Amino acid sequence: MSEEVQVVWREEGRTLTLEGEPVLTYSLSWPQVEGGGLGGRWISRYYSNLAKSWRRRWEREVYWAACLALSARRETARPFTPWSGELAGETALLRDGVLSLRFQGHEVRGDGRPARVRWGDVWTVREGAPKLLRSLFRGEKGWKGRLWRAIVRQGEERRRAGDCFLDGDWPQKAKKARPLQGWCLTEEGVEISLPQCAAAPAAEGCPVFILPLEEKEAPS
Repeated sequence: MSEEVQVVWREEGRTLTLEGEPVLTYSLSWPQVEGGGLGGRWISRYYSNLAKSWRRRWEREVYWAACLALSARRETARPFTPWSGELAGETALLRDGVLSLRFQGHEVRGDGRPARVRWGDVWTVREGAPKLLRSLFRGEKGWKGRLWRAIVRQGEERRRAGDCFLDGDWPQKAKKARPLQGWCLTEEGVEISLPQCAAAPAAEGCPVFILPLEEKEAPS
């Protein structure tokens, strides 16, 4: 690409109150692509809209639910802990016109247990188009099965070593969650995460698997 591409992360945070008492605090970050031409502007617009949707959800339905929870606590003279939410992102890889982003979000409500999400997005900046995972394996038959077997092998090794607490039947559960959809590309290879509670207790969050590629360079 003729223009140098840079990714600038915007940040925003706010505390929402009811009658002066904090009920919900949120923070979010989203990327803006500079120097990427029309494709970069399209990607920037996409994430501005994504941030807007998260913000709107927190300031409407989640805020209203938090206010109801506070009112219920007041009626029974019980203490109330403000709810919280966060969406954080980072650049996982930017090379040869390929932009890979990683996002993590969590929300903590009255029970104090965080609900977590994690996903990745990979783009070809010039076109402003998502890059498909299969594009890394052009001409290779059975690539999806090979990746899945690598995930299972890695998960079983970690489970036996006690590094994570996956359910006994986690491969069957995980496959139903379609883990190959929310991937990102890193210096180490393909990063794939499972949804929270899809194959492990909630305390495990979103289990992450790194699958090295034979070719480290980001494909064009």
